[in-house]
Amino acid sequence: VKCGHANAKGEPSCSRCTWPFSLAAWTTTKLRVRAVTVDTSCVNAKGTDAHLNTLERWSRRGLLQIERSDVFLKELKGPSQRLAKGRAIRKHPGLFTLGSSALGGDDVLAGPDIGEQLREILFPTAATLTQNQEYDVEHLRQHVRTGRGFFITLNTRDFIQHNKQDQLAQIGVWVFTPEEAVNLLTDLYKWE
Repeated sequence: VKCGHANAKGEPSCSRCTWPFSLAAWTTTKLRVRAVTVDTSCVNAKGTDAHLNTLERWSRRGLLQIERSDVFLKELKGPSQRLAKGRAIRKHPGLFTLGSSALGGDDVLAGPDIGEQLREILFPTAATLTQNQEYDVEHLRQHVRTGRGFFITLNTRDFIQHNKQDQLAQIGVWVFTPEEAVNLLTDLYKWE
């Protein structure tokens, strides 16, 4: 998903850009995780999730950026403290469009649009998606299009269970719980 090269042969990483398709390949990639996308389930308004606290601390230190998709705010509900915390999360950058975006601006070159493939992995048996399922697909779609490193969620049912996490990794889409993300980033970069 980083350079557009598909993992057709089951390789551990992309032969062009070294983006990992396996956990083991994270130790050999030339690329670093610089930005993560958080799911709406990861609004840590009360600061009670230790792993989300760690990610937020790393963000304040400038080690990585925590961002959200456009649909995040459509899905965001709850008490005013949660709403305020969710709205404060940085929005994904815009996508670079020939003829309308300026070079040197905040826009990023768009990654592949694999929305249909994501839908098939996340909800393989659903004939019609519910609104929440559509939001889940769109969260991941925007995550891929903006080239972010990890998608972080507490919604394991829709994003991780039933081999979804492994299927997504095989196409270069990395979905983790906050704990898994913190553990891997700590191992890779020795962040404290």
